[in-house]
Amino acid sequence: MSDPAPRPGHSSEGRRASAWTSPRTSRVLAVVFTVAALGSVVLVVVDLVISRPAAGDLFIVFLNGFAAVILWMLARRT
Repeated sequence: MSDPAPRPGHSSEGRRASAWTSPRTSRVLAVVFTVAALGSVVLVVVDLVISRPAAGDLFIVFLNGFAAVILWMLARRT
């Protein structure tokens, strides 16, 4: 009798951990979002200097900063 055909998604090899959950990935993404938040702060300062509304840029600073904090916390967990 022959061996059964392999089923997709069911290999006999051990499963590998997802790259998205690794601490290294979290650190890299945390650095990226931290740099983006700092760049957004620079944009807010430029907006204030040229008397332009900074509400949208402040929102982006908040989002990037929030993502950076969460990712730093995930990176420190392991």
